Amino acid sequence: MSIKSVLVILIVLLAGSVLTACAATAPANPAISPTLTVTPMVERGSAVTPEVIFSPLPVRTVTPEPGKPLAVTVSFPILADIVSNIAGNRAEVWSVIPVGADPHVYEAVPQDIIRVTESDLLILMGANFEHFLKSGFWRRAVQDAAIPKLMIGEQIDLIKIDKVIDHGDHVHDLRDGDPHVWLDPRKVLEMIPVIVEGLSRLDPTGAATYQANGRRYTAEVEQLDTELAAVVAQIPPERRKLIVHHDAFTYFAARFGFEVLGYVVRNPEQSPSAAEIAELSDLIEQSRIPAVFREPQFNARVLEILAAEHGIKVGLLLTDTFDAGVSSYLELMRFNIRSLSENLAAN
Repeated sequence: MSIKSVLVILIVLLAGSVLTACAATAPANPAISPTLTVTPMVERGSAVTPEVIFSPLPVRTVTPEPGKPLAVTVSFPILADIVSNIAGNRAEVWSVIPVGADPHVYEAVPQDIIRVTESDLLILMGANFEHFLKSGFWRRAVQDAAIPKLMIGEQIDLIKIDKVIDHGDHVHDLRDGDPHVWLDPRKVLEMIPVIVEGLSRLDPTGAATYQANGRRYTAEVEQLDTELAAVVAQIPPERRKLIVHHDAFTYFAARFGFEVLGYVVRNPEQSPSAAEIAELSDLIEQSRIPAVFREPQFNARVLEILAAEHGIKVGLLLTDTFDAGVSSYLELMRFNIRSLSENLAAN
């Protein structure tokens, strides 16, 4: 990698244009080789229907006013879309994190607390995914809110990442599991019955609707999985290698036979060091990959400079949020597979 390119990238990093959170005060990322294991679901009374955990209150029921839907608050847009498909017109689903924002660094505003506390149900991903919950104010407010809460990450199998990152002033413990389950459609198939059960227990009169919507959406996600697998089959196995912005593709890679070679940031809240960028450049040269992939919620300058240096393409993948022209989970996954096919398929 040229000295000029390294200097340009360092200027970008010093200007704070790659990341806005933690970069100014946190130490450089440590070298990390994550150990991956599967964290099974906790024992439940039924092997068929997962128990839904609500806290701090016991499960309660809600009878919506005639013509007024349930108020369901969800942490981020992708999960909100999945929940909306199951809830249908019996619930108004609102996302705390807006479209286009990065859930790993988004700071929710205090005014949102009012809407959260007035909700009938709060649904979160968990597994340290929602950055705003790391705020003491938000964490206490959510814990104290007298509404049922459903943590999806506590109800499905997660790939556990043996990784703790010390920022100096705070620590991120990622050993609860990788939260990016939705990038594998089969994991979404695990999420659907959890959401159906949660909504049905909260609103028993709507149970038949939630179950019917769950069956319909299950069929759509199964069809999606089949479509994606067919497209991946057209990409030569030796070209199914990814360099991406952040480490979100563990589930996707495991499902569809990709290898994640590297990523710009090991932690989305921290900028990469010069040594890490140089290492990434060497990896691109050695692997001879045809493209690297950016994400819309991150500044792409580092990947653009590296791609120009090596004469390769920069593709776009959507992970934690939607983008222009993509407003649903199904569209997001189809967009991603088209981008991978266009950028990795043999010429």
